[in-house]
Amino acid sequence: MTALLLLALLAMTGCRAGRQPASPASGIPAVKLLVDADGAYDVSARGLAAAGFDLATAEPHDLDLSAGGQPIPFLLIGQSKDRSLRFYGQAPDSPAAAHNVYWLTRRSTAQDRRPAPLFMAVQSAAPEDRAVLSEVVSATVRLEEQRQYVATVGPGDDPWLWASILAPAEIQVQIPIVQPASGEARLRVRVWGASSAAVNPDHHLTLTLNAVPIADARWDGLGGHLITAIAPAGLLRSGDNQLVLAAAGDTGAPADVVLLDWVEVNYLRKLVADEARLEFEGQAAGYAARISADGLRPQEPVAALWDISNPRQPIALRDHRVASGLVRFSVPQDAHGPRRFLLATQSGLRQPSAIIPAAGPLTADRLPASGPAGELRAWPGGADLIIVTAPQFREALQPLIAARTAAGLRVALVDVGDVYDAFSYGRGDPAAIQAFMRHALAQWTPPAPRFLLLAGDASYDPRGYLKGPEADLIPTRLIETAHTGRTASDVWFALPDDGPASRPALAVGRFPAQTVEQMKTMVAKTLSHPAASASGDSAWRARAFLLADGSDPAFQTEAGAFATGLPGYETQVVASAGDGAQARAALLRAFADGVGLVGYFGHGSLSQWTKEKVFGSGDALKLTNRDRLPIVFTLTCLSGFFQHPSTLSLGEILLRTSGGGAVAAIVPSSAAVLEDQRLLARELARGLSANDANGRTLGEILLQAQAALPATHAGVREILLTFNLLGDPSLPVSR
Repeated sequence: MTALLLLALLAMTGCRAGRQPASPASGIPAVKLLVDADGAYDVSARGLAAAGFDLATAEPHDLDLSAGGQPIPFLLIGQSKDRSLRFYGQAPDSPAAAHNVYWLTRRSTAQDRRPAPLFMAVQSAAPEDRAVLSEVVSATVRLEEQRQYVATVGPGDDPWLWASILAPAEIQVQIPIVQPASGEARLRVRVWGASSAAVNPDHHLTLTLNAVPIADARWDGLGGHLITAIAPAGLLRSGDNQLVLAAAGDTGAPADVVLLDWVEVNYLRKLVADEARLEFEGQAAGYAARISADGLRPQEPVAALWDISNPRQPIALRDHRVASGLVRFSVPQDAHGPRRFLLATQSGLRQPSAIIPAAGPLTADRLPASGPAGELRAWPGGADLIIVTAPQFREALQPLIAARTAAGLRVALVDVGDVYDAFSYGRGDPAAIQAFMRHALAQWTPPAPRFLLLAGDASYDPRGYLKGPEADLIPTRLIETAHTGRTASDVWFALPDDGPASRPALAVGRFPAQTVEQMKTMVAKTLSHPAASASGDSAWRARAFLLADGSDPAFQTEAGAFATGLPGYETQVVASAGDGAQARAALLRAFADGVGLVGYFGHGSLSQWTKEKVFGSGDALKLTNRDRLPIVFTLTCLSGFFQHPSTLSLGEILLRTSGGGAVAAIVPSSAAVLEDQRLLARELARGLSANDANGRTLGEILLQAQAALPATHAGVREILLTFNLLGDPSLPVSR
C-alpha cells in the first residue's frame, strides 16, 4: 500500500494509529441491514441510533460489515452524529430470499478474534489536463417481469416467466432507452418453448423493433431458446421503443406456445446522467459524464464514484473533477478489460429497506455468537421434538408444547428467523433448516431429535410476485421431479447427507397455517385425537374407509391390497362408478360416523378426487365430523400441493377445517405413477397394523415406511421425498 493511499484511507475512515480495542460500547452490538437492489448504500448514524446501534462513537477498526459470511468493504464518511457508513450492496441471488442481509457489528473486547475490518480501497482518478475522455459508453437495459411460474423449466433454470404467446398472436414490450448515441444495438430475447409437436421446427417467432423487422427465429421442442438480433444504427430512439414478438402459427404444429422470459438491449449511450445515479461500463482510459438539469445537479456534489467491476471489492475513486456540469475522471492504469462504474449524488444513494437489531455479534466464522441464533448451536438438554415457526404462532403452539412436554418429550420451539441467522447468515433459505437439523442431530445433547414440526405454511412464491394470499412463512424445499417439475419436499429437511440413497433421520410434519386462528385449529385438533380415546369413544378409530377410482382396475386392486395389509382395522373398500354419487355418499357418511383412516387410490388433482369429483375442496370445507378426525392417505396426484400461493390443496383444507376434516394427511405434492406409489402404501399399511396398544407416533410409522423403500429406484426416490405429512409427526396413533 502506498503512503498516499494509506493517508487517503485514514482520512476517509477517521482511523488513529496506535489504537487499542474499545471498551464495551453502549447500545446493541449488531444490526442487520436488509438490501433488495444493487447500488451504493448510505446508512446514517442517526438511522442506526434509532435501531439502537451506536455508529457515532465507534472506532473504525471496531466495526465489521459482512454478508453471506464474507467481509464487505465499507467507507465511513463524516464525524460523530453526522457520520454515515457506505457500501456497495447487492440484491439477493437466491429465489428463496426477499432480501440480502448485511451484518454490521461492533466488537467490544480485545479478545475478539474476527479478522480486521475491510475498508473500501481508494484510488486516485485525477484526469490529465489534455486527456481525451470518452462521453459515450456501453449500456444495457434488461426487462423482466415475474408473472408466471412454470415448475417444469428444468434444473438450474428460472421458473418465473413473463408472458404467453399462443400462435397466432403477438405481444408488445416497451423498451425505455436513455440518451442513445449513434451505433448498432444488440438485442437478446430469451423465450421458453412450452409446446412440442411432430413437425420440426414447431416454433416460429418474429421480432419487430420500432416497426422494423430484426429477427425471424424458428426452433424446435420444449425448453429455453435465446434469440439474438442486431438493430441498425439510428433505429433506437430516446424514450420508449416498441418491440413486437409475433407468432404466426404457420409451422403446421397443432399448437405453438411460447413464453417470454426476458428482453435485453445493449447499446451505446451518451454519458448524460438523467437520474441521481448512473451505472455504466466501458474500456476507455477516462470518462466525462455530463450533469443534466433533471438529474445530477451542480449544487449537489458527487457522493460516490466507484469502480464496481468486482462488486464484492469496489474501489472508491477520488480526485475526480467537476466543472461546468461535467464530472471528469481517469481509469487507473493497472485496470484491464472492460470496467463498470457507479456515479451517484447524495439523493442517488440507496437506503436499506430495513435496519433490524441483532442479538449478538458474529463469531470468527461469521456466525452469530450469542442471542437466540447462537443458542441453536448448543441447545441445553437437547430436544426430541423441534418446532420451527414464525413469531406470530408461538402463543398458539403453547398448548401442544405443554402436552408433549407432559408426555415426556423435550421440546424446542425455534423462530425461523433465528435459524436463518445461525445457518444462512440471515438470508431466507430452506437449506438453513436442513443445516440446522443436521447440526442438532450431530451436536445437541443426546438422544438425538426424533421429530421436526414446521409450524406455518409455505409458498413457491417467497417474494410475492403473484400477490397471492398464501405467503411463504416457513419454507419448503423445491426439488426436481419427473412428472411435476419443481415441487415441495419437507422430507428433504431430514436427510442426514446428500447421497442418492439417503433416508430421513427424523420424522417431519407441517401445520400449513397462514393465520393464528388456523394454527389454533390444527393444535386443537391434534390434541383432541388422544382425548377421544381417553373418553372411551374410540371404536371409530379402528375403522378404515378406502375409496378407489373405478376408472382403472389397478386402483381397486391396490386399495384391496392396502385393506389386506390392515388386519387391525374394520375396513370398507368402495369403488366409484357412474357419476360417483354412491361412492361420494359412502365417503361422506364415513366421515360423519367417524373413521380412523381414510384412503384414496386413483386419479386426482390439487383440489379433487376422481374426474367425477367424488370428493373436492368444497366437500372438505363442509365436513362436520368434529373430533372424530381421521388420518388421510392418498395414492393420487397433487393432493398435498401445499405450496401454491393462491389455491389451497385438499390436504391443507382437511387440516384447516375447524368443524371437522382430518387430524393429519400423508399426501403427495407431485404427480406420480401407481407402480411407485404402491410401495409406500404397502409399507405404511404394515406400520399402521403393527401399531401397539400404547400407540406409536404417526411420524415414526411414516419414517419406518420410508426406510423400507428400495434405495435405487428413481421413481420411488421421488415418492419418498414428495409424500409429505401435513400434521404433527409426534401425534400418537392408537386404536
